[in-house]
Amino acid sequence: MKKLRSFLVIWLGISSLSSFAQTDFGELIPNVVQDIQKFGQAYIAPAANGAMYNINSGWYNSAESKSFPNFEISVTSNTTLVPKEDNNFVLNPSEYNTVRFENGFEPQQVASIFGSKKDISVFIDYETQDGLENIEIELPQGIDSEDRSLLPSVFIQGNLGLTRGTEIKFRYSPEIEYGDIATEIIGVALQHEFTSWLDENNHFPVALAGLVSFSNFNGTYHIHTDDESEPAVVSEMDAWSFSLISSRKFLKFNVFAGLNYSSASTISRFEGVYSLPEQGEQFEDVLNQLRVSNKMDGFSGTLGASYLFEYFKINLSYNVQKYSNISLGFSFVY
Repeated sequence: MKKLRSFLVIWLGISSLSSFAQTDFGELIPNVVQDIQKFGQAYIAPAANGAMYNINSGWYNSAESKSFPNFEISVTSNTTLVPKEDNNFVLNPSEYNTVRFENGFEPQQVASIFGSKKDISVFIDYETQDGLENIEIELPQGIDSEDRSLLPSVFIQGNLGLTRGTEIKFRYSPEIEYGDIATEIIGVALQHEFTSWLDENNHFPVALAGLVSFSNFNGTYHIHTDDESEPAVVSEMDAWSFSLISSRKFLKFNVFAGLNYSSASTISRFEGVYSLPEQGEQFEDVLNQLRVSNKMDGFSGTLGASYLFEYFKINLSYNVQKYSNISLGFSFVY
């Protein structure tokens, strides 16, 4: 038996794998490609979903748009809650082409990128000129020694009023490390107040607006290990959000609500220390370039409130969604 103690995250995509055709590993290619994609997508999915809902939250605290040259600068934190059931996922060998557990094909719970299950291996059988061979692969743990429950981010956001009813927004976060996660965020949004079309004498009870945003996210997830190796999953995401917003002002107190739709796509790669059987060492550079892509979308609802202290404002909102999010912001308003 050729034993491969490594992380299955090296399965994150496929690039230039034709080189393997020159070795016994070439026998794996026809059926294992789909397995590579399937496991990689399931393993990284909680991080991809969490990042999408995190960076698409906290864009607004009112449906009223500013007029030029009024502006608002804020520091906002988003805390996204990871559902406990997403710390692990079921790996069912019967849904794969070449994978089995040591005890057969019975489905088992294995760790996702936010899980903590360890010491679980799968086996891949393949034909060679010498007969049937197999490789044992130790499945990866998550980023922590315990299950992950929170995904944080902090960013600076600036809002500037343009023409009547239209407001442009920018947000940015340099690379910041939160324990085993490092993130970098940049985004832009446009908000337009529909009630600005109404006659000034028409006192509509609430303000109504629409918002569209685009964000780019870069994240590095350092995988927990029991040795000195430092593997990581590096992801880049492009995300869109579309929101319908309403708000009502009561003197200095403002309440707001929104209905949001988010969509995103991400490409992830594995970077780390791993070993291959002696005859496969020459392909380690190839494996370092493997990629996997995920696409996701979902709806959410927002409920929040803000209070204005002269030129300063505090904002708090909660997003009800698959990965619920709490946003807290402190703003300077002019």
